Amino acid sequence: MDFVDSEKYQLLVSADDASFGELYRIYAESMPLREQKPRAVIAKMVGRSDYKVLLQKKSDVVIGFSILFVPEKETFRLLEYMAVERGFRNSGAGSRLFSRVLQDSVSPRGERLPLLLEVDSDREASADREMRRRRQQFYRRLGCWRVQGLAYILPLPGEGAPPEMDLMMHAPADFISIRKAQLRHWLEAIYAGVYDCAPGDCAPGDCAPGDCAPGDPRIAQMMAGVSDPVTLE
Repeated sequence: MDFVDSEKYQLLVSADDASFGELYRIYAESMPLREQKPRAVIAKMVGRSDYKVLLQKKSDVVIGFSILFVPEKETFRLLEYMAVERGFRNSGAGSRLFSRVLQDSVSPRGERLPLLLEVDSDREASADREMRRRRQQFYRRLGCWRVQGLAYILPLPGEGAPPEMDLMMHAPADFISIRKAQLRHWLEAIYAGVYDCAPGDCAPGDCAPGDCAPGDPRIAQMMAGVSDPVTLE
């Protein structure tokens, strides 16, 4: 039995499962601290109906995971997190995991939907710039494109400014184009559903009153340089 044949994929449906600890360890080791959510928040995501948390296993050991935002009434999906155990990187495991994620990027009727990704920008002069460049190249090899003119603002509270990011997209085969208004709606849905930025529903210190989606000025700032229809590069 070769490596690929021995890989298994399993949906994680409860943070009480022992595998959650393995997932969170990989998450904490792989994600920049400024982009991480608290363990308790990740645990709640596991049980939400608008998330699919997938484990990639080899010999019953978790070697990778993905966290996919799947809002039922929306026409997109968001790959919020994906990571592979350090010892299994550069083996094709990440590419296979991404291919499996695409299978879940569907509407309730089974239609493939655009998959969005928040990816660290390689234009920022940062200590991990080379890592960011490789990550962008990885997603490009898998068929993802960057939304031109959009400097993504990560609305995650924390110390210091959030990292400079890009919004990337993997489109279904029959995808033609997207209007600017549709992209704006998707961003509003992400801000509200993923980051809990909804008017009157912010945790203390997270967002100022009136500074959340919809109408969040950060969304208007992001959209200012985007063409209509949206261009992918």
